[in-house]
Amino acid sequence: MPATSPLRSGDPERLGRYRLTGLLGEGGQGSVFLGVATDRAADGPDERVAVKLLHARFSGDARARSRFAAEVAVARRVAPFCTARIVDADVDGDRPYIVSEFIEGPSLLEVLRMRGPRSGPELDRLAIGTMTALAAIHEAGIVHRDFKPGNILLASDGPRVIDFGIARALDATGTLSSTAVGTPAYMAPEQISGAPVGPAADVFAWGATMVYAASGRPAFGQDSIPAVMHRILNLPPDLGLMTGPLRDVVADCLAKDPARRPASRDVLLRLLSLAGSAPAPGGRAADVLGQGAAAASTHAGTTSPPHNAPTPHGAATHAPNGAGTPQGAGTPQGAGAPLGGHGAVAAPPLPPWGGPGTPQPWATVPAGPPARPGRRKGLALLAGGGGAAVVAVAVAAVLLLPHDGRPDVTASPVTGRVGGTLTVSAPTLQSSTGAIDPAADLGGSTERTITKALFTGLTEITPDGKLLNRMATSLTPNGDCTHWTIAVRSGTTFSDGEPVDAAAFARGWSRTAQNPNGNALYVMGGIKGYDEVAAGRAETLTGVTADGSTLQADLRSPDCDFPLRVANLAFAPAPKDAGRYNDASYRVNPVGNGPFKLGGTSSGVITLVRNKAWAFGSTPLDKVTLKLSSDAPTAGIAGLASGTLGFTPLSSSAQGTTGTRLTRAIPGARFLLPLTARGPMANATARQAVSYALDRRQAVAAVGPGYAPATGIVPAATPGYSNPGVCPSCARQDVAKAVGLATDAKLPSGSTVRLYTMSFPAQRGLAEVVQNQLRQVLGWRVEIKTYDRYPDLAKAVSAGDASGLVLYAWTADVPTAPLLLGPLLGDAGVYGDLGLGNVARWRDGRFDALLAEAARTPDASRRLDLARQAEKIAADALAIVPLVDIGVGAAYDPRYTGLRLDLDGDPTLATAALK
Repeated sequence: MPATSPLRSGDPERLGRYRLTGLLGEGGQGSVFLGVATDRAADGPDERVAVKLLHARFSGDARARSRFAAEVAVARRVAPFCTARIVDADVDGDRPYIVSEFIEGPSLLEVLRMRGPRSGPELDRLAIGTMTALAAIHEAGIVHRDFKPGNILLASDGPRVIDFGIARALDATGTLSSTAVGTPAYMAPEQISGAPVGPAADVFAWGATMVYAASGRPAFGQDSIPAVMHRILNLPPDLGLMTGPLRDVVADCLAKDPARRPASRDVLLRLLSLAGSAPAPGGRAADVLGQGAAAASTHAGTTSPPHNAPTPHGAATHAPNGAGTPQGAGTPQGAGAPLGGHGAVAAPPLPPWGGPGTPQPWATVPAGPPARPGRRKGLALLAGGGGAAVVAVAVAAVLLLPHDGRPDVTASPVTGRVGGTLTVSAPTLQSSTGAIDPAADLGGSTERTITKALFTGLTEITPDGKLLNRMATSLTPNGDCTHWTIAVRSGTTFSDGEPVDAAAFARGWSRTAQNPNGNALYVMGGIKGYDEVAAGRAETLTGVTADGSTLQADLRSPDCDFPLRVANLAFAPAPKDAGRYNDASYRVNPVGNGPFKLGGTSSGVITLVRNKAWAFGSTPLDKVTLKLSSDAPTAGIAGLASGTLGFTPLSSSAQGTTGTRLTRAIPGARFLLPLTARGPMANATARQAVSYALDRRQAVAAVGPGYAPATGIVPAATPGYSNPGVCPSCARQDVAKAVGLATDAKLPSGSTVRLYTMSFPAQRGLAEVVQNQLRQVLGWRVEIKTYDRYPDLAKAVSAGDASGLVLYAWTADVPTAPLLLGPLLGDAGVYGDLGLGNVARWRDGRFDALLAEAARTPDASRRLDLARQAEKIAADALAIVPLVDIGVGAAYDPRYTGLRLDLDGDPTLATAALK
């Protein structure tokens, strides 16, 4: 949902029949508010609208009022399926306003910044959908004159084009005045030179937009405005890696001479013909537009987030004029994805991850349906075959205020402005050597945050838990998910200019596997050759081969969740001179391919600067400075209060913090692991007594911000997974039931139970909460045994005389239910000694069989179902007693936007910006 700010002092609370509930955005000439119609039926739903109000200082300006009225007239001439419908307006009153339907969703610019270039059928559908909208605009006799990614809003069933503020109606000659308006990177030569402007200028802008969508960089560069305009006037466009028929269409649209460009209707017919979905020649305009809408909406949910997901960066797409895309410096750049197979190709044995076939719950951008074998070369999508279809899109759109005739060269994106520095309070590095290399042990939040900024992997899990292809354009398994073929995005480089190819990833994986003290075991142990590399008997993984842009991975056992594994930092690429995993120089000064590069390190300070070679655009911030502290929350709170810091983590004691607070649960949990082989916890009834005796709300209060009472064994924040109610004894404390169960288990008041835990404060404090509750409810004497080192704890709970409970924390390195359940409760022969291993000695053959079946099951929904069945078996036996889901908290200076906590609880530096 677009971000809404509270109304400010002086903002109206009501305009006409609309009650204003929040501010969506503000520009030079007006403000846009979220509103609700007050005359709806009493039992009817709220009719949310976007209300654009002309600034009071312009209310007496006849020219401004005239432009405002003209915008309404222009918008009403355009077919409603391609823009936001005007539902009301008052342009003659004391406070002129326009009311449009409120529709939620991201802009194409936002999607490209967050997810990178588009390719294949998704790009083809985008081309048809946007050209359909443009043809409808031209059919209404309108020239848009500022068609660009920031003015295209996307949804599950098609795009809408917004901002008719500088649009004009055509005169009898079919042209407009020569006033130069628009955005330089997308302006046609005639707009720059002052020649008459007609619909051909929009066709040129569409071509430039398609190049940007396919490659991540503008067709005519992104440096100074004079240089961009020179290229538009005199040089051919850079079409990047576009291939196939779409490249030819786009090249024709970017002709310098407007007379040589095809009309928008002809472009649409050509695209539909390539897709095998063209109407009969000479068909009515409505038929052509309807066919385009139908073709674009077929499986079109590949571009937008789910209906209930926030827009990228949490930014509003309803925005007043002046909140568009910055051109020249700051426009996202990067190497594009090859369009490649627009021809007929047979489907693989199993669908590529994020590609055709069974949808994966973590893949938000699947490539669409497969092409039909034997089909002639064309656009790879299955177009709808019916007649006219109205696109009912769910995107946030509002027509924007008119420009004053000058080029839009200073406007900032709705997510913030380009430039500036973010200063972060961060915990000191856990590594005594200062290692921030992906091959090091990245257990600390600071190491993770830095490494995520320095490296971009094959896939990425968004803060919302969606899996995106990043450096991988596809990940294709064989029949049982034991072999994966990964296509690596071409044309990208490390920050020093060295190419990032498949060999760079193979090199990086082997470096991580070499580290006997790293976390590679948790995520790489299933790759063939891992044991030999980890033991020092080999330097490279025999199960990983690279050839150009193709990476092959052979696994020892099936793993259909492998694309989620490779999102882990352990799978980052490495340049040729990185050396072995323990290279002293590279460990503290790594060269990456991420949104930032290392700007320098000094005592207690690490600086990150923008990496202009990043494949997925350009970060809004110039620089991020991390100030390291042994007590980062305390230092950060003080820094926020004084204005010297922009972001800080929070602890449980951070109350009344200055700034905007962030909290979230992550895929981790703190739980009691019963030692079921011997002692009191060998009895399942005793384990039930423990669970019913616990008040998990008190446990949450003892830890930190973001924590939540556990409702199952698998944390609720695990992507694609939520199973509340799987643990009935977790729902609420039941003292009577707990006492009765303890009596049945022959553990009356006065019984002694051991509780093993680590000695660090958060764990010790939680252990004391458990100790007090079991004493107060059951009368047990709980002996807390603490350990400073994890190996000592593991040895103690594995000893022959160990009994009782282990207070333990587990955060998934790969956030899936099987990868949490398996290592803790599964067959040691399959999972080995991961973490504590199954020290509880709980075994269930059906549980193991379900996890094994999930690993080899390609269908994502089936995998989730199998995992839930396995969790239910373990929950019914209380093989683990859930306690709390782990959370994190942070605060930031409200001058910034785009700051979120990702799935690990680390700040999203690449999207942060100054407002």
